[in-house]
Amino acid sequence: MTEPGVGPEAPGNMRTLVLSNDLDETREIISSAYSPYQLSVLGDPKEFSAWYAEGGFPGVTVSGLQYGAETLVAPQPLDSYLLVCQLVRGRVRVMSPGREERVVGPGQTYVLDPYRSFQVHWAPGARMTTVRLDREMVERAAADALGIDGSVRARFSLNGTTSAAAARSWAGISAAVHREVLGEGVARSSPLVAGHLTQSTAAILMQTHELITQGVDAQRPGEVAHPAVRRAMALAEERADQPLTLADLAAAARVSPRALQEAFRRHVDSTPLGYLREVRLGRAHQELVAARGDGDVTVAEVAYRWGFNNLGRFAAYYQQRYGRPPSRTLRG
Repeated sequence: MTEPGVGPEAPGNMRTLVLSNDLDETREIISSAYSPYQLSVLGDPKEFSAWYAEGGFPGVTVSGLQYGAETLVAPQPLDSYLLVCQLVRGRVRVMSPGREERVVGPGQTYVLDPYRSFQVHWAPGARMTTVRLDREMVERAAADALGIDGSVRARFSLNGTTSAAAARSWAGISAAVHREVLGEGVARSSPLVAGHLTQSTAAILMQTHELITQGVDAQRPGEVAHPAVRRAMALAEERADQPLTLADLAAAARVSPRALQEAFRRHVDSTPLGYLREVRLGRAHQELVAARGDGDVTVAEVAYRWGFNNLGRFAAYYQQRYGRPPSRTLRG
């Protein structure tokens, strides 16, 4: 996807900082803009050219970068920010030694976080845009997405967006950020708008790209201290007699369905819908016990009332949990 107005002739509030055939000059300027890095020309040095431009508002910097020859870039690890990179044209091969390697083409994205070293092999003429986000702000968004009290290291896979829908969502927020930067958007003059847009960008990043959560110190397996889990549990207990989906539970928990499933797995060794089923089983059991001897009550109506439309499965779940069929509980 080509971002409107991003190129060597970038207008508006994008400032061209590099438009040069000089390798040393390019290395010095871009090192100061990002982090110190090695820049090597793999092809004919006479074909080398570089263009770099940037602009932004508080919290977000958008940049465009292009190399005119086959080059290899090896920056030092990022420190205080993350980069969401999107190819506009051409190909790059991004490599994280000992971890991952991926070839990225036009319209595709990848995230570079401060916790990895990486190299990028540019094909001649490849061009990309980047959205630079503050690390601390992204890591607050990661903690919110995972329902964790405290900070969390936001580490990302190089795999890009997680689905076609995620790609569309990221494209939407990226286009909004670019409009604010390239035009005279209000985010440039309104700290409130800039803050909201920056937070939204970080939140959407969490839901559209693969966050690596292994080894997160703030997680405490076995404890139900997870805010998102507590919120989902509360909804399951309050509305156990109503049709609830995973999306309903995730909305109440204020996280994505995938993040909620991960939180339940880590903290209660279950799933959100598995927990809802256990709540419903408990309510059905209570009703069957209370109805003992009442000939007007049937197992089927109790099961249906608590969301079990398949009587065979209900009986199997009940037998597994209570050691007897529901009909025996009702008979007393």
